[in-house]
Amino acid sequence: PTRSQMLADLRAVMSIATPAVLTNLASPLALAVLAAVMARYGDGVIAANTIIDRIVPLAYGVVFALSGAVGPILGQNLGARRYDRVEKALRDALIFMIAYIVAVWLVLMALSGRIPAMFGVTGEVADLVTFFCLISGPTWLFLGALFIGNAAFNNLGFPFYATAFNWGRATLGTVPFTLAGAWLAGPRGASVGFSAGSAMFGIGAAFVAFRLVARMKDRGDLDIKA
Repeated sequence: PTRSQMLADLRAVMSIATPAVLTNLASPLALAVLAAVMARYGDGVIAANTIIDRIVPLAYGVVFALSGAVGPILGQNLGARRYDRVEKALRDALIFMIAYIVAVWLVLMALSGRIPAMFGVTGEVADLVTFFCLISGPTWLFLGALFIGNAAFNNLGFPFYATAFNWGRATLGTVPFTLAGAWLAGPRGASVGFSAGSAMFGIGAAFVAFRLVARMKDRGDLDIKA
């Protein structure tokens, strides 16, 4: 490779990589806000939050994997100008995500009374872990929609949309909702507020992703006919 070729490729890569990196920096901020709010309620709440952080990758790791797996499928079919397949891949990813999360949520609810014992905790810590098992499904439905929407934006040429939605969720969708929930109902309210704030951005990302694909499909059909 020559330097000019590398620089040309670097510009193309960085046009996607820069907003993608900025997108991923938003999630730690949202979790930091939640942790800061929870820390006000003592060591027991922090312990429960730590246990929840161990449960999430095991229970919902497939959601993270799905958002990475669907990207190349979208990009490949976009390159082939098969906009119908882009739309179908996006729809199927959402259907699979919903089915998986509902199944995991049912398992967590069924085991909600036993999971705290697996970690050897009781009292307030156990109550909060149990509460997470009962409400985690809706939370991850919205986050899953946001992840898939972001994958679509990054692979269809609109990476800054993903940046905007993720940072919107990490700020406007996290800070006021989490603080309001904590003020109304303590740690449980903070968890519910965190989930509620994610809802509008998850739904919004999925809606905008489908609108972009529909617009591409309409424009592509016109190009093909021309």
